Amino acid sequence: MAITTREQAGSTTNKAIKLAGVVGVVSIAFGIAGSIVDEMQTFPGTGASAGEIAGYIDAHRSALLVAMVLSTAAVGLWLTFGVGVWLWLRETTGSVSVLSVCFLVGLVSFVTLLLAGFTVAFVLFYRAPNAPDPRLLYDLGFGLLAMSGVPTALALSSYAAQVFTDSRLPGWTGWIAVVATLAHIVLLASLVIASGFFSLEGGVIIAIPATLFAWILGTSIVLLRTTIKGDDELVADC
Repeated sequence: MAITTREQAGSTTNKAIKLAGVVGVVSIAFGIAGSIVDEMQTFPGTGASAGEIAGYIDAHRSALLVAMVLSTAAVGLWLTFGVGVWLWLRETTGSVSVLSVCFLVGLVSFVTLLLAGFTVAFVLFYRAPNAPDPRLLYDLGFGLLAMSGVPTALALSSYAAQVFTDSRLPGWTGWIAVVATLAHIVLLASLVIASGFFSLEGGVIIAIPATLFAWILGTSIVLLRTTIKGDDELVADC
């Protein structure tokens, strides 16, 4: 049986939380780089034909694949970041709550949906320009991204509720989470609106994720500045 002081355990926890902060910042850098490379604002609109979609992808295939690699790396890192946020919430509040668990479940769920959407996009780019139904794959990819708004709203609203019920947590990150929650609920509108900004491949698919990026960046900074204090009480590590 190894004996570890709470101070040592606290040091390990602090390192894990700060690592999550670093991962969060790096993920945002990857995400922004991916957005710059793919130039999503130039993507074919919701009303584009299969031929237009196939032609666009064929002309930009290399850049799109690079962008997807960067975006996939960013979203994958959010799993580590999310665990770090959950650990920070647990250590700061002193317990595991329903809200913190809902946050973690929501985060894992929206990351899963995003990666599923990216998988569809990878298949489309891989098969271009000979994909049998580029319009279907194109819509399905964006549809999965839009559907991720549901668990994203769950994760962010749970986080915000946890922050607002504990004065030891930074309230400003909760307000960013509230804005991002409302934005991701609005994202679902793209599944029923046929054209314009709020349509499936409209500007909403760029503007709304920006609120999530803002929350991740802000919370990452908090994690980097966090220090969990321990004491000299012994803890048994079996």
